Amino acid sequence: MDGLLFGSLLILLLAYFALLFFYIEEFEDILGALIPVLFAFVFYSIIQKQNAAKIEQNEERLRLAIDATRAGLWDLNFATGRLIISDAWFDIIGYHPSELRPLNQAKWKKLVHPEDYAAAHPLFVQHLKGLNELHEATLRIQHKNGNWLWFQSRGKVIAQDQSNRAVRMTGTLIDLSKQKELEISLKNQLAENQKLFDENVTQTTQLADNEEKYRVLYESSLDAIILIKDRCYAACNPKSYEMFQCEPGYLIGRSPDKFSPEFQPDGQRSKDKSDVIFEKVYKGEPQIFEWVHQRPNGELFDVSVRLNLVELDNEQYIQTVLHDITEKKKVASELENYRENLEILVEQRTAELTQAMNDLQNTQAQLIQSEKMASLGILTAGVAHEINNPLNFIMGGYRGLEIYLNNTELHTDPDLKKLMGSIKIGADRAIKIVKGLNQFSRSKESFDEKCDLHAILENSLTLLTNELKDRVEIERNFNEQPLIILGNIGNLHQVFINIIHNASDAIADTGKIILNTRQEADQVIIECIDNGDGVSEEDLPQLTVPFFTTKEQGKGTGLGLSISYGFIQKHNGTLAFESKLHEGTKVTITLPYPSK
Repeated sequence: MDGLLFGSLLILLLAYFALLFFYIEEFEDILGALIPVLFAFVFYSIIQKQNAAKIEQNEERLRLAIDATRAGLWDLNFATGRLIISDAWFDIIGYHPSELRPLNQAKWKKLVHPEDYAAAHPLFVQHLKGLNELHEATLRIQHKNGNWLWFQSRGKVIAQDQSNRAVRMTGTLIDLSKQKELEISLKNQLAENQKLFDENVTQTTQLADNEEKYRVLYESSLDAIILIKDRCYAACNPKSYEMFQCEPGYLIGRSPDKFSPEFQPDGQRSKDKSDVIFEKVYKGEPQIFEWVHQRPNGELFDVSVRLNLVELDNEQYIQTVLHDITEKKKVASELENYRENLEILVEQRTAELTQAMNDLQNTQAQLIQSEKMASLGILTAGVAHEINNPLNFIMGGYRGLEIYLNNTELHTDPDLKKLMGSIKIGADRAIKIVKGLNQFSRSKESFDEKCDLHAILENSLTLLTNELKDRVEIERNFNEQPLIILGNIGNLHQVFINIIHNASDAIADTGKIILNTRQEADQVIIECIDNGDGVSEEDLPQLTVPFFTTKEQGKGTGLGLSISYGFIQKHNGTLAFESKLHEGTKVTITLPYPSK
């Protein structure tokens, strides 16, 4: 870019000397046209560099957010059929992006497990039809080494054509492989526990036929086996004392609810709940349930309980098998916490990605707007220059004609005086417009210019004359003394033109705009009040948000007030709005007034 600027300057210097040598008479006009173009080009190049840096910074934030989440950000274009996924996702599945790109539907279908593709595709179609607000699916995607990895796919249509058909869809692919491994591990553990429990039941049945075998199994069982008689522990195997961490004989003769907390996890009182369970067992209904017991030291532990009514020596007992499931509960709790934390993390990362994308879009929009303003500055400067030359001829001719007529008898002719006055008014009017265009197209970035606020307001009104005339009455209530602040003349022209233009747009047919200026201590107040359509209360806080507009589609970009708000902030000022529907709007600008 620096080389391009140097080349442009060299070309202009060569052109300067060529024109100086060959076309002396036309040199002044040509040089006057080239200088604004050169300055505009330099200004445009500086803005391009600054915005490129901002875009690179936002892209880096987006990349870091994606890498931290072990996620892929995907973008599907229905018009081209291309599916674009961020580089981080290819790394997760073991591929270099160049091995799979361009990624289309056929390649995607080969990567996804057939069962998962068949289950997810109908949900995808339902989302495209608008039946689901968000498309969500869990998919197995094959790693380059042949293994299957689990991913959660979330996406949403973000663009539609005029027939409400999807044009573009974006979303994320989150790696869930570790979560799935934990789930499979838990299922295997539960199956193993159930298998052990079933084996214990079988062992218990066999013990009824063989007392010796029963005694051996009873004493060596990995689960606590307890006989209950008359609602009290009557006999316990060694594992029971180990599980309760108490001395042998400590449990005998005591009721089970004595070794339980007052309340169970479901909120029921342990005594009341055990009464119901025992009543069912005595009716011949075996019971299987989970229970929280309490050790003598107060420590709680979880068990699965199986109660069965048996007859020994012609007496009824309740055979109790306790299996410690504390570790299983702990794993389940950790898995649940992990799932909840994962959902929170996904939501946080999704919000960060969305914010990063919004920042990138805003930066791109600001870049486009800056390019437009730079082009507009070149155009207005060129137009002002081209108009200024014929104006000089007109004013020179007018003054010469005025001198000539004053030396003849015709200077007293009323009709001739009227014609001469019309020429003077028109020329003065054109000169005023040219001056306003030159002020609007100023491209300085400094904020130390002396800005005459009344002059800037008048220039802005001059440039908007065609829009306001015969339709909007302008009432000026300016401060008696000139209000001169330090700032950027070009920026303030854009702010005032934008605000007065918005006030004019809000007036449907005819109406009035009041411009008030005053000094209050170390501040300058500028007010623009119209009696137009006004803004609703819920829309009022959104007026300076990029891309927000209350105008009809095609009549506003939603960037004008956002850019004006930025200019006012650079001047260390404030921009405030007051409005009511059908009653009008008041815009108040506050700027610092330099102390003398």
